[in-house]
Amino acid sequence: MKTTFSLLSIHKRLLTALVVIAFIFLALFARLFFVQIINGQKYSARAVDQWTRDLPLEAKRGNIYDRNGTALAVSRTTYNVYVRPNAVEDASYVAKVLSNVLEITFEKAYMLSSTKGVSEALVMLQATQEQMQAIVDANAQGVYFSQNNERYYPYGDLLTQVLGYLSIDNQGQSGLEAFYDYYLKGINGKALTEGDLIGRELDDNLVQYLPSIDGNSLYTSIDLSLQVALENVLDVIMEEQQAKGAYGILMNPNTGEILAMSNKPSFDLNNLPRDDLTTMLEQSKNKTIVDVYEPGSTFKILTMAAALEEGITTENEVFYDPGYRIIDGERIKCWRTIGHGSQTLTEGFCNSCNSVFMDLALRLGTDTFYQYLEKFGINAQTNIDFLGESSGILMPKGQIKNVDLARIGFGHAVAVTMIGLLTAVSSIINGGMSITPSFVNSIVSSNGQTINLKNNASKRVISESTSARIRTMMSQAVNKQEIRSFVPGYDIGGKTGTAQKYENGSIANGKYVSSFIGIYPAEKPEYILLIAVDEPSAGAYYGSLVAAPYGKMFFENMFNILNIPPQDLEEDLEKMEKNITVPNLIGKGLATAVAELIEKGLQYEIQGEGEIVKAQLLPAGSLTYKDDIVLLIT
Repeated sequence: MKTTFSLLSIHKRLLTALVVIAFIFLALFARLFFVQIINGQKYSARAVDQWTRDLPLEAKRGNIYDRNGTALAVSRTTYNVYVRPNAVEDASYVAKVLSNVLEITFEKAYMLSSTKGVSEALVMLQATQEQMQAIVDANAQGVYFSQNNERYYPYGDLLTQVLGYLSIDNQGQSGLEAFYDYYLKGINGKALTEGDLIGRELDDNLVQYLPSIDGNSLYTSIDLSLQVALENVLDVIMEEQQAKGAYGILMNPNTGEILAMSNKPSFDLNNLPRDDLTTMLEQSKNKTIVDVYEPGSTFKILTMAAALEEGITTENEVFYDPGYRIIDGERIKCWRTIGHGSQTLTEGFCNSCNSVFMDLALRLGTDTFYQYLEKFGINAQTNIDFLGESSGILMPKGQIKNVDLARIGFGHAVAVTMIGLLTAVSSIINGGMSITPSFVNSIVSSNGQTINLKNNASKRVISESTSARIRTMMSQAVNKQEIRSFVPGYDIGGKTGTAQKYENGSIANGKYVSSFIGIYPAEKPEYILLIAVDEPSAGAYYGSLVAAPYGKMFFENMFNILNIPPQDLEEDLEKMEKNITVPNLIGKGLATAVAELIEKGLQYEIQGEGEIVKAQLLPAGSLTYKDDIVLLIT
C-alpha cells in the first residue's frame, strides 16, 4: 500500500508539473502572439521611432493664378534649421556659425547646440537657400535642414484682402488662402535617418524618404490687368478725395465671376505689419464682403425693379416733388430740398428723387416689397467663396411703419454688403436671373487633374422685359441729351448713391459713403462695376461728384486695356462740345444761382441748408457742356 501511494503521488506531481509547464508555455505563446501578431506593427513602429530621427518635408503650397494663368501667389523653397546636440562636436564653433549666418545671438545658438538630453532643437524657420549653403560650407557638424516653403506674392500690394496671407507655419489666415487652405496646403512628408542610443547619426546611416504631396493650385476669375486698373483708380480716390477708404468691385453680372476687387488702404503681402496687429487686422479685412452699410440711392434700382414688375407704375407717370413727403407725421426731405417739381418716373430715377421712391415703396406695401427684397437676396449671404461674409439687414416686417418703408424705398433704414448689393443689381440687369458671385473657376492638382467649379443653379427674380426697362433707365441716368456722354462712344448705364453713416446708433454728422454702380454695355451688360468712397473730405460728398467720375475713369481704362473701340465717337463728341462757361455764383442767393444755371442749360446739386452760395464745383470760368452738374455749397 505504501509503495502504491508513493507511485500515485509521483505521477500526480509530474502531471501537475507538466500542466504548469504547459500553461507557462501557452501563456508565453499567447503573449508572443499578442506582441508579434496582434500589436506587431505598433511595436515595430515604436522601435523604428526609437532608432530613427525624422525631419519634416513640407509640401509645396499650390499657386494662385488669375484667369489668364498669371501667378498671383507662389511658394519659394526655404529651409528649416535644426541642431542635434548629441551630434555636435564643437558647440562654440557651431554657435558661432549659426549666429553669424542666421543673425541670432551667440548665447541662444550655444544653448541650443549644447543642451544635453534634447534629441533635436529648432533653430530657425524659413532660412534662405543662401543661408543654408553658408552653414553647409562652414561644415557645422550636428546641424540639419528640412525643406520648407515661403509664400511670395509677385505683385505685393495688390489683391491684399482677396488673396489674404499665411501664418509663419504656412497656414491660411485670411482671404482665399484661408478659404481654400485645405486644397492649397498639400500633404507633408518626412526624411528618416538612423541614430544610436543617444541620438548620434550612424556612419552607415540609411536615409529614407516619405515624399510630400504638393498642394492644388487655384485658377481664379481675377483679370490682373483690370485689377491693376481698379487699384490705380482707388489710389487716386484716396489722394484726391482725402477719403478714409475706397472700394471697388468689377464682376460679370451673368456668371458672378469676380474680375477685380480691391479695398484701400492696404499693405504689401510680402511685408506684413505684424508689429501692428490692429492695423493688419483692419486693413486685411475685405470690407466689400464683411461690412454692411446704408446704400443710399443705388438701392433705388431695386425699388424701381419691384415697382415695374408689379405694374404699379409706368415710365411716363408724372410725380410731383415739393422737396419732401410727410409720412406718419414726419417730414422726410428729398436730397434736393427745393424739390424737383413735376417729373415723369424716368426723370425721377435720373434725378434720384427721394419723393418718387417713397411713393413707390408705399404703393408696394411691406409684404410685397419684402418679397422682392428677399428674392434679390438682401437679407441673406450671397454664398461667395470667402470667409466672413455678412448678410444684409432688414427690419423685421412686424416692426415696419410707413415711415420706415418709405426710407427703405430710397436706400435708407436698410443695410447691405457691397457684394450683396452688386449681386442683387446683377440679377436685375442681366435679364432677371439670380447669380452666385465667386473668385475661383477651377482647382488643379499637382498631377494635372482639374476640378471645374460651377455656380449654383440660378432662378428667375424678375422678367426680361422689366430688366430691359431698368437698363434703359440706368443708361438715361448717366447720359445727357440722348447721347453717350458718360464715356463718349460707349453704351454705359449707371446709378449714383450718397448714404449717411451711423456711429453708436446715431447719424454721424458730415460722414457719408458715396457710391456709383455702372454697367456695360447697357443694352446687354457683360461688366458691372461698383465704386464706393468712405468719408470723402475734399469738399463734396454726393455720389455723382465723388464716385461717378472715378467710375468713368475706370471704364475709360478698361476699354483701353480690352481694346474695345468706341461707337459713333465723333457724333457724341460734337454734341458734347464744351461751349458753356460756368458763371461765378459765390456770394449770390441760392434762387438766383439756380436760375443762372438753368438759363445756361446746366444742372445743379445743393449741399447745405443755407440760402447763400459759399462755394461751387465746377469752378467759375471753366468750360463745360450742356446738362453738366454744378455743385452749390451753401
